[in-house]
Amino acid sequence: MSKKILVLGIGQNNFLSFLYSKLKSFDNTFIISAPFARELNKDVKNDSWMYDNNLVSNKPSFLSILQSFFLILIDKHTYQTFFFILLVEKKFKKSVHFLYAQIKAKAFFLTNNNFNDFDVFHFHFLQYSYLRELFLIPKDKKIVCTFWGSDLLRTSDILNFYFVKKALSRANIITCQSLELKEIILSKYGRHLSDKIRIVVFPVDEKIYNDIDSARDNKDLISDFKIKYGYSSSKRNILIGHNGSVFNNHLKIIEAFNSIHHKSEVHLIVNLNYALDNDNRLSYKNKLVKQLEQTGISFTLLETFFSKEELAISRLASDIFIHMPISDALSGTMTEMLYANNVVITGSWLPYKTFKTMGLYYHEADDFESLSDKIDELNSGFDNEKLKAFGNKKAIKEYFFSDKIIENWATILN
Repeated sequence: MSKKILVLGIGQNNFLSFLYSKLKSFDNTFIISAPFARELNKDVKNDSWMYDNNLVSNKPSFLSILQSFFLILIDKHTYQTFFFILLVEKKFKKSVHFLYAQIKAKAFFLTNNNFNDFDVFHFHFLQYSYLRELFLIPKDKKIVCTFWGSDLLRTSDILNFYFVKKALSRANIITCQSLELKEIILSKYGRHLSDKIRIVVFPVDEKIYNDIDSARDNKDLISDFKIKYGYSSSKRNILIGHNGSVFNNHLKIIEAFNSIHHKSEVHLIVNLNYALDNDNRLSYKNKLVKQLEQTGISFTLLETFFSKEELAISRLASDIFIHMPISDALSGTMTEMLYANNVVITGSWLPYKTFKTMGLYYHEADDFESLSDKIDELNSGFDNEKLKAFGNKKAIKEYFFSDKIIENWATILN
């Protein structure tokens, strides 16, 4: 018997497509609609064949908007949240915007007959703005709420706590990617949620791993890529952070390079392609350039979106990857870097017990003050470090390419 799933919350199809394509291939009786799925990078098209979006209308009728207006005015959740924003947060404009957004969300549901013929509602990235529809779902329907990582670790405002706590109480199943994240959920929202929580990782995009393998021994291809994008052809290329977000702690990491030895042997790379909004791009870029220049080390700022094939080659073009963000779940970029045999340094505060259980070889730094010594240590023994990291590829394949991952998701969404 088929199960109809409505995918709501954040719509980043570069992540969603991996999960739902695997799910549909595993069991084609799943009917999956993701009406708000979108591409993070308009130049890179991810699969969308698995979605049955023709079953959903994104254009509310005038009648549904009118009905929604009156129904929202008598909705208990709407009133509670409106007055919470108005009286507790003391934000009048935000409270009015909340009402407007709720009317739109209700109209969306009314246009689609309240999705009465759907069985499961799957919410991704649990933040206030992505959970509006959850409180409109019929009471007898199954709700699955999935934490991605930063939604749990980087939000602390009172409205978000209030909203997410209510959503988790309503949910049937809550998913996260590690035991550490489960403990944070229980500490933050209450231990009564324990029986609802399932630990399950996202399936990976196997194509990028296959592309890494295809290009691994193609020295000319990697060399051409380095020349095209300003990597060094003679020094060790060190990638700092996985995107342009300030949460990657670029500036603190770069500061550590002021005191390393053998500066002429390394070339620094910062990727600004993703997760840096245009309003802050120029000012943050200027800060990075100033800090990088102070190190006396050659560097490159990447500002071009890579194709999927180029992204795979970029993993092979770098030698050392430093990943020390404020918080993280299980980093896809770090997994790909380890697979490509990069020497990796990450923060010891990150919830990477899964990586340790897998037996992956990488280094941790407890703070930014000790990072320069760690860099010198790895740079001086680099060839030996590469040999030690060689087994990461096999361990990653055995864990992340396993059918068990999608079997777990199929059970959760059934």
